[in-house]
Amino acid sequence: MAAIPRPLGVVGAMEVEVEAVDAALEERQFTSVLGCYVASGSIDGFPVLVVRSGIGKVNAALATAALAQAGAVGVVFVGVAGSISSEAQIGDAVVATDLVQHDVDISPFGHQPGYIHGAIAGGVADTALSDALALAAVSLGATVHRGRIASGDQFISSPGRGRAIADQFKALAVEMEGAAVAQACRQLGLPFAVLRWISDAADDQAAVDFEQFVSQIAALDLAIIRRVVAAER
Repeated sequence: MAAIPRPLGVVGAMEVEVEAVDAALEERQFTSVLGCYVASGSIDGFPVLVVRSGIGKVNAALATAALAQAGAVGVVFVGVAGSISSEAQIGDAVVATDLVQHDVDISPFGHQPGYIHGAIAGGVADTALSDALALAAVSLGATVHRGRIASGDQFISSPGRGRAIADQFKALAVEMEGAAVAQACRQLGLPFAVLRWISDAADDQAAVDFEQFVSQIAALDLAIIRRVVAAER
């Protein structure tokens, strides 16, 4: 397996998604970069940068740029998502092969939905980083799925809307940031990977299921990052 980038940037949308990773940093320091608070230090001796982006694609892209400016040479996004596949159940992990912005549509100008000027509004995840995330999740006993993740500035809580996104974009899960991280990393030349824990089924029960599951995320995400960097020690 290829080496994990040093320093590794870790980003999550909500505080709960990265708070345990942040708290685990040894010799932690803080820097304000592009209006984002970036924590730096090491986990088990491996250099790591951590940022909470906030919810949505603009925040995610800005946080990714901040990580790059702070010195990250690779990025992983960890957090939760809604399943739009019958295969991915609550508690499973989805590791992205690629990501697309499902709410990008300039088809009146002859472009495929989810594409801008012939390029996907998102990007293809780095194989080595994605493999490392998948192996880490398997080691925790999780069921892991590999496939496309769709992102948009909407919390999907309608079965019909979820099915429409799945049918149109052939995606397994839906969330609000990953494809923006992918597009920013593509522009910046950074390898990236995304792991999303399924917190809900993107249906009319989504908000309730999300709140019940999200409390588990801090410990899961820290366990994932520890296992990813452990292979490099």
